[in-house]
This record gives sequence, C-alpha cells and structure tokens, in this order.
Amino acid sequence: MKYTAPIALLIALLAPVAVHSDSTLAIAIYGFMAASLAVSFNLIFGFTGQLSLFHAASFGVSAYIVTILVTAFGWKFWLAIVPALAAVLILSLIVGTICFRFKLKEFYFAVVTMAFSEILRLVILNWNGITNGSLGITVVDKPSLWTPSGAVQISSGVAWYYLTLALLVIIYIVCQRILSSWIGRCLAAIRLNDQLGETLGIDVFKYKLLSFAVGSVLAGLVGAFYGFYSGFVEPHYLSISLGLDIIAMVLLGGVGSLIGPVIGALILTALPHVIDLSAELRIALYGSILIFVILVMPKGIVGLLGSRKNAA
Repeated sequence: MKYTAPIALLIALLAPVAVHSDSTLAIAIYGFMAASLAVSFNLIFGFTGQLSLFHAASFGVSAYIVTILVTAFGWKFWLAIVPALAAVLILSLIVGTICFRFKLKEFYFAVVTMAFSEILRLVILNWNGITNGSLGITVVDKPSLWTPSGAVQISSGVAWYYLTLALLVIIYIVCQRILSSWIGRCLAAIRLNDQLGETLGIDVFKYKLLSFAVGSVLAGLVGAFYGFYSGFVEPHYLSISLGLDIIAMVLLGGVGSLIGPVIGALILTALPHVIDLSAELRIALYGSILIFVILVMPKGIVGLLGSRKNAA
C-alpha cells in the first residue's frame, strides 16, 4: 500500500491524455471534489473519532459566501475564498467549542452537529433577499488563473480536471502532514481513549477542536470551487443527505487510512453514472452499500485488501 497514492496520482495526471469524453472528465471532477470532502471528513471522523454531521454545512456555507461575493458584489473569486473560509472557521470554532466543552460524544455529538447544520440550512433557505431561497443561485462566472501571458479562465473540462485534482492533492498532503506530526499522535490517543489521553497530559479539548476546525475549513475550500464548476448553488449543499453521502464514502474506502476515502468517493461518484441510476435509487444504493460495509467489511476496501495481503 506504500506506493498506492503516488501511482494513483501518476495515473490521474495522464488520464486526460487517454480520455477524450467530456462526461467521463465531469465524473472525475466531481469524484475529486467528493474525495477531497471525504479526506477532510476522515480527519475528524476516522482519526479523531468524532462523528460530525456539520461537514456538509461547512461545504455549503463556503459555496454560498463565495458565490454571493462574486455574483452580487463583484469580488474576484480567489479573494472571495478568504472571507468564506474565515466564516467557516468561526462557525466551526463556535460549534466545536459548544460540543467539546460539554464533552459530547458519539450519538450526542452527531445530533448536535446535525442540529447546527440544519439551522444554517434553514437560514439559507429562508434568507430570500440574499440567497434566493429554494431557487438557489446560478453561477455564470468562472475563476481565472494568472499566467505570465495574462489571466486564463478555467472553463474547459481538462482545466477543471487538473484544478480539482490539485485541490485533492493539497488537502491530502495537509491531512497527511498533520497525522504524521505530533498532532496526529495526540489525535490517535484521543480516538482510542480521550480520558486516558487527559491523564497523559494531552489537552483533549484543544486537539478535538483543532481537528474539527481544520477538517471543516478544508470542506469549505472544496465548497468554494464546487458551485463555480456546477454553475449552481442551492440549500441542498447543506443537507443531512450530503453529510451521509460523505460518511458512506469514508466507510466504503476505509476509515483507518487516507487513501481509503479517496477510493470510496471515486467509486460512489462513478457508480450511479455507470449503471444509470436516478437520484432516488442512488440514495437507496448508498444506504445498501453503507449497511453492507458496516456488517461485512467494517474496515472498508483498504482494510479488506490489507487483511488479505497479511493473510497471504
């Protein structure tokens, strides 16, 4: 498994050369953004042991803020990302502080983060003057990259492919560096037993809050790009169903690894398109996969492959 990530990255870099289908590129782009969400969520869930349902809210709030600043106030896309991430950071610190000060765990933590997420969704849904309510906001603008020859608009499928791939690589590396540092060792101790971690001198509140805030901000970074690629933002971006989709991706790929959520996200993004499923059937499929993984392979695809390798 040591060389899995580099090999996968090399294949991903060369894929547009061999693939000339716009629909295939679109699936890959959505897959990369879903994988970015899954990797950032796994920092909170898999490596800190906190089942957060606030991740979709972080993603959606950022998407709305960037979209509104660009479309209504004429901000540049890259500049609009800064206040969007700042807002997500503040919200995550408020929600995290409330949850961790009251030492909420497992079911209670999930319910409270779900409640905060639903509150934000309802605010966006009913703030018609700014968010356009249930109708959402159409995004026409596209971000631009500065080059020595001038600004180049990111509009083609290939350009978005490499941009979202770069986003996934950045988020993956950030999480990898955190987990390989002393912070990662503290998070591992908290995941195993936070009370024992406290007796060892670990500031459990601080590290839980750090993990929650970093994961949420990374989700916000994905949200900033998502609306500009899809051309639309809507209250569904903050929905509980999106949060459950992210959990399904992580569980399918494997909670105990960084590459696992990437594999799970790519599979669950591509599967409905490969077998042509409606939105309703897709939800049923995700639920079925989730039940199957929990019952049959709780360590996910990566865990299953690892156990077979050790057995051999």
